[in-house]
Amino acid sequence: MGSLAHRWWNESDYQYCFLVPIFAAWLLWARRDMFDYGTMRGSWWGLAFLAVGAFLRWVSAYFFYMLLDPLSIVPCLVGVVLWVGGWRALRWAWPSIVFLLFMIPLPGFLAGQMSLPLQRIGTIAGTFALQTLGIAAADRGNVIMLTNNELGVVEACSGLRMLMLFAAVCTATAFACRRKWWEKAVIVVSSVPIAIAANVGRIIVTGILYETTTAELAETVFHDLAGFFMMPTAILLLWAELALMDKLIIESPKGPLTIGAAGGGLRAVGTTTPSTRRR
Repeated sequence: MGSLAHRWWNESDYQYCFLVPIFAAWLLWARRDMFDYGTMRGSWWGLAFLAVGAFLRWVSAYFFYMLLDPLSIVPCLVGVVLWVGGWRALRWAWPSIVFLLFMIPLPGFLAGQMSLPLQRIGTIAGTFALQTLGIAAADRGNVIMLTNNELGVVEACSGLRMLMLFAAVCTATAFACRRKWWEKAVIVVSSVPIAIAANVGRIIVTGILYETTTAELAETVFHDLAGFFMMPTAILLLWAELALMDKLIIESPKGPLTIGAAGGGLRAVGTTTPSTRRR
């Protein structure tokens, strides 16, 4: 945890990780109604998970593969919960344990492999949007050619940080809200298009500023101010998604539908209307 906190503090891409353990603890408190100490019994399976965590730490130390060291926290926590409270305790704690995966920085090779397609998507979508708005733009690699300027979508501006951050936000929302499992899955998966949309919006605004104002102002917005507005924009898109899901998804009435005797209306079997209650 000490080495993780050092990385969070010194790498701006992962400073949001300080909030991950706090939310995991809050999620335990929010699910406290599932915690019943009287019915929990420790399980020997906890030793197996503890052994897996210890093995990952050993491999990390022996082969100098640093990724496995922080990753070993997850099976160790699973083992502790199983050993102390058994499977009932794990049913209560598993969302918090899974959410802790977001506090582990991505390995360098994986971050590089994810940045390249994100850069390309941002360049193509940004160029198309600028052309749609009537601005002369063409893409060459990961550079958008404007009338008098060039807008480079470099690796630092690929949107990977926003993708990781918003994946954590969407997962937290899915764990916290009371919805069906497939609705929660849609919320988690939607973090990818929403994060891409927020980054493309950043590119569009910068391109417009390049064409209508000075290059200095556009650079300031692109590298500084836009980073602060991307997260509120993404949260607004998430709110719109949740509102749309509430409108589109309608709970069906319990029981089969039958045609009522009076008026030919449909109603569920086993339900009563005000008129029948009066009779």
